[in-house]
Amino acid sequence: MVSFKKQVSKGSRFNQIYVPKELASKIEVGDEVEVRLLKKAVSLNYSYSIHKISPFKERIIKNIFSILQSIKSITNVCVVGSFLTKKIMYRDVDIVVITKEKNKGIEQKVYKRLLEDIELNFHVISLSKQELDKLLSICPLTRMMFQTYISNTPLDVKKNKRIDKKHIQFLLMMPIDLLTITLESRVFYDALRRLITIDVFLENKPMTTPKIHAQIEHIIGERTTKLLQENKLIDEAILKKLRIIMRKKINSIRKDITHGESKDSKSTNKTNGDSTAT
Repeated sequence: MVSFKKQVSKGSRFNQIYVPKELASKIEVGDEVEVRLLKKAVSLNYSYSIHKISPFKERIIKNIFSILQSIKSITNVCVVGSFLTKKIMYRDVDIVVITKEKNKGIEQKVYKRLLEDIELNFHVISLSKQELDKLLSICPLTRMMFQTYISNTPLDVKKNKRIDKKHIQFLLMMPIDLLTITLESRVFYDALRRLITIDVFLENKPMTTPKIHAQIEHIIGERTTKLLQENKLIDEAILKKLRIIMRKKINSIRKDITHGESKDSKSTNKTNGDSTAT
């Protein structure tokens, strides 16, 4: 608990703490008092990509932050996803809680705590600070997620990019499965979004949700995009076209990560050679 002791004085400084009138006879100039932090004020820290959200959503987010600030193991709370970017077509409120150390039970604890006061669907992800820093360096999906966020405290998300071949291959597993199995059409939209996000990451292009969506529309057309987003039934012709596009993207990404790994390896060997000669 944060606290400090201070002698009461008269003045008009900016950081002065005022004594209520009803206590004026009990606390006088020269008395020593103790100031103790009971509850921090809730603040909203916007990512650069968000200009403003509705007062209704701001109230909900402030309520979320206020509820979760009592959980001591959480160092940061971030609201991300479609709740921030869409007016009404969001499925749930995506929340990332950041902890000092890995905490297995924190997601369920946060979910239950929020449902006690807020009747909305929540999707909670927990990450330790170390995990978050690593993912911001190697994971296109995490970097995309943190392009648009509101957090309760300032957050540093500007991490240097590093190509991790195993992690990219892991991200490709879901789109690869869809080349042979058929699921709901919305899953195909998510797979295309994932592939384009990886592609943009490898090419060092700026990543934003509207740009990724625009690329999907450009590749498969506005009508098909809408069908997938709304999880409508699609015919075999559309399914065949989607799989051709996805297979090309997957093969292209595989070549890019192999080439990138090869370049990194040569760079490392050259550096090691130079240091040995020195």
